[in-house]
Amino acid sequence: MSNEQSGADGLTATERSLGQALAVIHRVLPRLDEPGRAGEVQTALRKALGFLEAARLSHEQSTGARPAMAGEEQRVTTRVAPEIAAVIAAAVSVVLDRPFRLVTVQQVPLPAVPHFNVWAVEGRTQIFQSHKVR
Repeated sequence: MSNEQSGADGLTATERSLGQALAVIHRVLPRLDEPGRAGEVQTALRKALGFLEAARLSHEQSTGARPAMAGEEQRVTTRVAPEIAAVIAAAVSVVLDRPFRLVTVQQVPLPAVPHFNVWAVEGRTQIFQSHKVR
């Protein structure tokens, strides 16, 4: 347990910041496939990043601990910005609702079409992977 003081709601500052980040991510998830709302999505993800950073700093102050996966974070940041990796990790945590380890994050080049549905591509990929190769 941390030695951090809880507020009137029983939550520590770290827990409050994480909750706010997850709430922002939860609200923005339905808008990810809407190209017209890209600016709004980016703003919301930056806001979630701010909450995640506040949670990290609060946790470090209360425990005196440094992140356990510093080597892993360095490997991830060489491919994408650290804030993007943090938002992806938070979204995966919300979706999976179980422990996980973020190993790599790589940007995928999008084809030159006006609208690209990543869920359709994922569905096709799963179908192709289910077929037996001769």
